[in-house]
Amino acid sequence: MPRPARLAAAFAAAWIGPLLTHLVKLDFLLPVIVLALLMAVQRGVAGVLDRLVLALGQAFGALCVAGLLFSVWPWGLHPVPIAGVALSVLVALVAVTRPAWRTIYRPGARDLLAGAAALGVAGAAAVPFALRDLGGRIGIIAAGEDMARHIVLTDIIGQAGGYAFLHRDVADRFLSADVASGISNYPQGTYLTYAVLDRFVRSSDRNTDAITQASHVLWLYVATFAFLGLAVLWAVRRVAGPGATPLRLAPVLAVAAAWVYCADPVAVFVRGYPNQLMGMALAAILTGLVVRPLTHRGAQGITVALLVVGVSFSYHLFLPYAGVAALVWALRTGAWRHPGVVAAGVVAAPFTLITPILNLNAATAEHLGTAGTALPVDRPLTALLVLLALMATTARRGLRSPAFLRGLMALGAALTVALGLAVVQLVTVGSTVYYFEKTLHLAIIVALVLLGGLVRLVPRRTVPALACAVPLLLVIAATGGQWHTRPGATGLRLLAGIDRGSPAGGSDAVYLARQHPRSGEAVTVDLMSTPYRNWLGTLYASSLTRNYRYGHAWYAFLNPANPPKTLDDLDAIVAQSPVPVRFYVANAKASMLVLDPARPARESDKPGGDPVQFGAAGALTNIEAAEYLAARYPGKVQVIHGKPPERV
Repeated sequence: MPRPARLAAAFAAAWIGPLLTHLVKLDFLLPVIVLALLMAVQRGVAGVLDRLVLALGQAFGALCVAGLLFSVWPWGLHPVPIAGVALSVLVALVAVTRPAWRTIYRPGARDLLAGAAALGVAGAAAVPFALRDLGGRIGIIAAGEDMARHIVLTDIIGQAGGYAFLHRDVADRFLSADVASGISNYPQGTYLTYAVLDRFVRSSDRNTDAITQASHVLWLYVATFAFLGLAVLWAVRRVAGPGATPLRLAPVLAVAAAWVYCADPVAVFVRGYPNQLMGMALAAILTGLVVRPLTHRGAQGITVALLVVGVSFSYHLFLPYAGVAALVWALRTGAWRHPGVVAAGVVAAPFTLITPILNLNAATAEHLGTAGTALPVDRPLTALLVLLALMATTARRGLRSPAFLRGLMALGAALTVALGLAVVQLVTVGSTVYYFEKTLHLAIIVALVLLGGLVRLVPRRTVPALACAVPLLLVIAATGGQWHTRPGATGLRLLAGIDRGSPAGGSDAVYLARQHPRSGEAVTVDLMSTPYRNWLGTLYASSLTRNYRYGHAWYAFLNPANPPKTLDDLDAIVAQSPVPVRFYVANAKASMLVLDPARPARESDKPGGDPVQFGAAGALTNIEAAEYLAARYPGKVQVIHGKPPERV
């Protein structure tokens, strides 16, 4: 068959194929085909793992840009047109690059080694989720509380068929006025990806019910952490260089994998930050390419541009680092003179600015000093990691290597971002908080990638080589928290089932959502048990019922960390509610109200106190308060005696 005819047939198949898979409910095959073709057209790399990681990073950045088109064209997030466009573009790229198909997917020993380490990280992350029901899975990440909003934002994008900031009318149906702007403008590349992949998995052109939708989001979240592990371990292998033998590479990969799963990266995972995990993964890939660029400058320029766009659309707090890292590569290698590199940068620049412009109000010193629920970074372990990264780049005349010098500059850029924010916070709020921990996470990822340089220091014999990793692995496994006040690493405690998060709150949320799957006409409030369980049950139930618009008001009210509440406070929030309030009660001892906020005198604070008795002696219990309000606001307040799930 002549080449023009083959090309025409390929373009036809790019559209006929998605139509057929959609008819037989096999759309989940299409992302795999797209990824395989994107791997085939890579330039400047040979290994299959290189192709896989680069294809994933490029696909995310391209999807972030394409999402702008999806948001305005008439088909929304329908799998057929999305796959048709993607496959058509790839057919054109295949026609131009003419890949050698026989050698593309053939892995080498180092690919297998890094891939096995990445699978280990992914498996360890998936096991705790696989062993639990939906309530238990929510419980793993519930304490971070932000995941409730991530679920909502993914749902909004799915309902709207595109970015929430381009569909404010849809977002306003889900969000109250006081949070609509912040959530609608939040970086949305990760959530768009979730919404699109959900469509392909289900072979559907619309969202499913809210509970099933949330379950899919959680599994995609696990996949995001797996992608982080893959990105870091690939970058470690790339920084190690082509001369690293599997024997010398193995202990370095083992240390990096343990660090990802056991230490601070997994602490990000258990707090429920999908966008940050994606930003960390892209930063890892970018760092690997800065240290050892692709041999094809045009491909390197396009890849770096897409990664920077992806960082902007996922976690723009990391954008200063991404921009500096890209400049380090372009200036130190002379790539800025290459027309293709310049063109890629010029095209990418407007897309990179979208998220920062939308979030200008969130970039003030006041917002950057906001407290949050991120776990504090392990200071001593992080100091050790930075020291190891410095050894990896400087030992044995490492600074004579342009690659390691660029790596050292990248680490300096990451640390400068963290220290700069620390100065701002110390000046404005008097201490380092939340976002400083986030920038330290970035520095940790960059330092982990640079560990690849340690292969030069690993002995060439088997026993000494493996023995080098044992002390570090023991240190990582033994650490636990900011100052090691508890035994055991975060990841190991999660895997062993010691740290289960808040499964009771997650179970309550699922229970309440199943009782009232369409609760837009009323807000459901959990008062059945302990304060934290009630708070998280109410918060996540609002996400699982697409009722966050009204549930958000109870988010701050029920938070046990906030000032104590009196009966008058409870009365006021009920009176102000624009929709009826449905109180779920169960435990006759459960209480939350106090008589004097200045002197709470909580029953649970007394020796041997029951945690469920969070209120003060003499104040109404939750059942009494709910019944009082039902009598005071007939028709607006409903009291339901529920049965909280026992399996938590």
